[in-house]
Amino acid sequence: MEIKDRILVYGAGGVQGGAVASKLVKEGYAVHTIVRNSDKAAQLQEQGITAFVGDLTDAASLIPAHQGVSKVFLLMPVDYDLERNRQFIRNTVDAAKAANVKLLVFNTSGFFTDEVTGVAAYDIKRESIAYLKQSGVPFIILQPTFYMENFLIPGVVDNQTLAYPVPADSPVAWISMEDAATYSVHALKHTELAGQALPIVGPEALSGNQLAEQFSIVLNRKIKFYSLPVEVFNEALSPMLGKETAEGLADSYKWLGLSNHFHLLPKPEQVSDELRSATPGTPLTEWVKQAVQNGFFAPVSN
Repeated sequence: MEIKDRILVYGAGGVQGGAVASKLVKEGYAVHTIVRNSDKAAQLQEQGITAFVGDLTDAASLIPAHQGVSKVFLLMPVDYDLERNRQFIRNTVDAAKAANVKLLVFNTSGFFTDEVTGVAAYDIKRESIAYLKQSGVPFIILQPTFYMENFLIPGVVDNQTLAYPVPADSPVAWISMEDAATYSVHALKHTELAGQALPIVGPEALSGNQLAEQFSIVLNRKIKFYSLPVEVFNEALSPMLGKETAEGLADSYKWLGLSNHFHLLPKPEQVSDELRSATPGTPLTEWVKQAVQNGFFAPVSN
């Protein structure tokens, strides 16, 4: 009988980490996670996940969750405080190193660059990756672009408009969170990929206008694309995410818009043949159809 790895999944109580943890549990892996309170721990225990109460700012609290763990899936919280994130990455990577794990898979949850940008979202990722690389812990870095689930943010898609801070005429690759989770599980099962930074994106790159066209087809109504100014994006997100988080996210889009840095984002053709074979990826139209079935969008009836 095959003995499967015991894997620690950070963020299993959220959407991204939860998708990874769910897939691993279904495949028979023992999954650990770390949560901030006992109520959340109890909820996850019911899903077959062994949850430990801990805090990323408290290094000692992370140790119990690593007992018996051979691999770690690391997903950092959405936080744009640089010093706090330095503490997060030190504590999580040091705990993995102390546990002598044989692989750490780090999903950066978005674009990163080796360039010093002065933008918290990118500098946090750059410093995190540098710390991970020097730690001696075997690693795989996964770099997605934008998640299709961002289209579910209230106000992004309405009856006639798709408004988002990307260009109308420059193609950008998107990925669904479900596909990102599939890539993540694949990486956790393939230690031979260690030492690599792997782009993970869907099968197509679409301009803003093409996004609107595909939404129009599925929803059976004319939807136009509006390249949303970053300042408006920031104002819309603040009530939902809080001022600091909204500003941090908006700053990352602002930098991408400078000199059209969008061309630096990973492209579908950069995904390795092995990964694409394992996860062909969900086309946007298929994702929108699934969102309709789940009640997020209402198509116009003929």
